[in-house]
Amino acid sequence: MDDGTCYKNKGVRFSTNCFTLDEVKFLGEVLSEKYGLTYSIHKTGVVNQYSLYLPKTNLSNLKTLLLPHMHPSMYYKLGM
Repeated sequence: MDDGTCYKNKGVRFSTNCFTLDEVKFLGEVLSEKYGLTYSIHKTGVVNQYSLYLPKTNLSNLKTLLLPHMHPSMYYKLGM
């Protein structure tokens, strides 16, 4: 639950730095196909490290999916 950031009035970034680009693409495709989430992949500034970014248009859907499984101490990760 802790590897990511919610940017105020923006989207959510998952810290997928330790995964290969192909693995990050696969994760994005699964989130898109299974849950209808849109995403983009951003370079982190370090060679061969990428993060998965979901724009704020996904936030409501993401909260619905994640909140039942999150510990309340981590709600801030979704801007709550």
